[in-house]
Amino acid sequence: MKIIRFISILLFINNPLLCLAQDYSLKDFIACPIPKRLSKEWYEFNRASDRKFIFSLKNGKIQIDKFKSNSNVIFDIPNGKLIGINKGEWGGGLFFKAKDSTKQFFVNGKNMNEIRPSSFISLMYDENDPLAKILKESKRIKGGNVSFIFKFNDSICFMGGLAHMGDNYGNLYKLQSTDNSFIISKAIKLGSSPDAMYIYKDILYIAGNKGFYMIDKNWQVTTVFDELFWQGLRPTSVLVLDKKNVFVTIVGGYVKINPENKKMTLYKAK
Repeated sequence: MKIIRFISILLFINNPLLCLAQDYSLKDFIACPIPKRLSKEWYEFNRASDRKFIFSLKNGKIQIDKFKSNSNVIFDIPNGKLIGINKGEWGGGLFFKAKDSTKQFFVNGKNMNEIRPSSFISLMYDENDPLAKILKESKRIKGGNVSFIFKFNDSICFMGGLAHMGDNYGNLYKLQSTDNSFIISKAIKLGSSPDAMYIYKDILYIAGNKGFYMIDKNWQVTTVFDELFWQGLRPTSVLVLDKKNVFVTIVGGYVKINPENKKMTLYKAK
């Protein structure tokens, strides 16, 4: 019997994920044909909700953990905390909690207290939601789901999107912060909502809801794959060993990708 223990993992991308550590290895997966989307074989993955994993690197070896999602991410800056929220179709945003709550802050020249959600659907939660405590005394500085906040190419970036009904989009923004102001600019529009990411040697690897993308230090985007079979098999992590060996975990297994020759192999959890 596998012994389960609770652990907490802090990823370099500042996207906290709750996991259950177990004795998993790559031997617990088997190569299989890539199914057509919505086929019988595809639904075998889709229904494997008990087989969601995260791959990470520990002491030079791949560590495999069970995955559980979290709807918030926190990133510390000198004058406070940036908080990203992603609750899917129920809303989200980028929030700021100042160390000095009496101080005035500005976003793109506008007083932070005057900023209102630009979308019809605001972030929805009740007073018993853990988010109520996390967001206490914070101010929303940008609407829209935010799944990741991270440093890339000497910039603070945040990224998110939505894949729901007929919508499937993603955006990456750059944020400049001074003592009492923020400048937010859209850097890149993605082909689908970003689900997982990894930075390796000045390249940002992104597993989207239906595509796989790479962004270099010049902010140039390469779409490695689009309209992938894994749409609906939401990616949970990306791990890069080198330029030819990239792993993307999805519901029920993982995909090994060689971005240079645009080839992939699918592995199913036994």
